[in-house]
Amino acid sequence: MSTNAFAAKAALRDLIRAVPALAGYQVTWGYPLRNPERRWVFVGEVQWPDSQWATNRSREEVFEVSVIVNCQLSAATSEEVESELQRMAAGIEDGMKSVPNLGIPSVVTTDFVPKKLVSFPSDQVYEGQFEAVVRVKARL
Repeated sequence: MSTNAFAAKAALRDLIRAVPALAGYQVTWGYPLRNPERRWVFVGEVQWPDSQWATNRSREEVFEVSVIVNCQLSAATSEEVESELQRMAAGIEDGMKSVPNLGIPSVVTTDFVPKKLVSFPSDQVYEGQFEAVVRVKARL
């Protein structure tokens, strides 16, 4: 299968690792191993909602890479955890603005699309998750 998805996923993971707002967070390709701090970013599932022939020799593909940010804060409130998640999501979005093609010449556009924000109490801490997809349009 010919796709830009794996190169884009790796570039996205590396871009997120370099985001100052995420210093101290574990950034992984796929689910991370459990760790007690539970501060991680998961660059994971890929879906292809569209693929079309642009010419008789090239194809445009659209794919989405899921990004899940998890945060756990001791002695915090739901509002504080959600504020931290928003700060981290803004850092990812700002990082993408500085490299809109993820450093891949065949990538035409990228978009950071928020999907879900949730927070909940967990073993004397507050924990939350922010879920988004990075939508990518690329040429093959």
